[in-house]
Amino acid sequence: MSTRSRPATPATLDPPGPPGLPFLGEAWRLMRDPLGFLAEVGGEYGDFVHFRVGRLDAYYLAHPDYVREVLFAQRTSFTLSPLRRKLIPVLGLGLLTSEGELHSRQRRLMQPVFRKSRIETYAACMADLSRRMHDRWQPGQEIDLSAEIMRLTIHVAAKALFSHDIEDDSDVVERNFDLLLDYFTRLMSPFLSLSLKLPLPSTARFNDALRSLDAVIYRMIENRAANPAAGDDLLSLLLRATDGETQAQMSAKQLRDELVTLLVAGYETSANVNAWTLYLIAQSPDADRRLHEEARSLLAGRPSFEAADADRLAYTRKAVSEGLRLYPPGWFIGREALADVAIGPYTVPKGGLVLMSQYVMHRDPRFYEAPGRFLPERWTPEFMDRLPRGAYFPFSGGDRHCIGEGFAWQEALLILATILERWKLELVPGQHIRPEPSVTLRPNTGIRMVVRAR
Repeated sequence: MSTRSRPATPATLDPPGPPGLPFLGEAWRLMRDPLGFLAEVGGEYGDFVHFRVGRLDAYYLAHPDYVREVLFAQRTSFTLSPLRRKLIPVLGLGLLTSEGELHSRQRRLMQPVFRKSRIETYAACMADLSRRMHDRWQPGQEIDLSAEIMRLTIHVAAKALFSHDIEDDSDVVERNFDLLLDYFTRLMSPFLSLSLKLPLPSTARFNDALRSLDAVIYRMIENRAANPAAGDDLLSLLLRATDGETQAQMSAKQLRDELVTLLVAGYETSANVNAWTLYLIAQSPDADRRLHEEARSLLAGRPSFEAADADRLAYTRKAVSEGLRLYPPGWFIGREALADVAIGPYTVPKGGLVLMSQYVMHRDPRFYEAPGRFLPERWTPEFMDRLPRGAYFPFSGGDRHCIGEGFAWQEALLILATILERWKLELVPGQHIRPEPSVTLRPNTGIRMVVRAR
């Protein structure tokens, strides 16, 4: 990547960029290898790159100043990108896909559910389920770490969302989510929306999975609605939630959309944060040793970690920060301009698609020394003070900042500490693991590990 020190100030107001192919523009390159493509055009053309994706004008922004403009300073000039709207067939109009007043109202309704005091009530569940998972392991056993963590995080999400009611349906939820997530892997395809309208076997599987998942979700809503005061899980809290401004409550359809969105975030996103971070730790013996020592010293003979421990796991927090830097689950953000918007020396025209990539930005050598290395110790207070706002945004920013960030942090810290206090994970040699950009940044294969008792 280029070692540009600051945004370029060109003599022309036309952003540079690749010419692309007739009709397609850069659609094929973006779909085939989005991470490589964005890193390549940023390195070649600078911090503000224009290219076409079919008939759409796209603008890739690769400097923190520009990211701040879009996510904070001029956020009201942008709306969701067409790519985000492709999630609606699965997620409906939940927090991730809703816009305007609906999004504002839903965020007001859900904000109290994600207060720190509320999130802390799920700490025991997170630690207990983590311990149950690794209690099944045997010294010398080979495991698929990504599959193990996926199963763990879906159980954590189900417990937090539905308490114990979903236990009998957890296999159904997991199986159907895997089918629906296959839809997300085709998110960049310009033919995705069309394929769902054709009588294809993949379309039939998609629709069957969606109906099966909805049946579980609506049954949970119906059971809880019969006695909303009885539970203390997220569904019960959402059923009781009332908008302080309008006194409105969520409809069953809106509850369904928010619950599916939270399941995707609590299952897929959290699993990837933990799996990638453990993958990195397995390749860093010094970090592994320090994490083990911190966890063992803090646990000090207690049976499991507690909510208060999340604030004491200082080095573990640095390791998770570094995992989020190198493999952010949300690897790009897209916005559509509602009007002509001036950003730096350029103007994004109305209808223009703006793209920003956490994955590429987090590896920019202008802001991160040795950007490709896993170095948890880089996260000192001094480093964080120097880091430009907009150079690190794993949970997005502005009014669409991830509402579940606190939940994700507590879960990651407690899962990592619980595992590493007892087990050392060793990568099975010969694997070719790389990030697969879908709706989140997943490993392209399983992550095979051998577990060793400490």
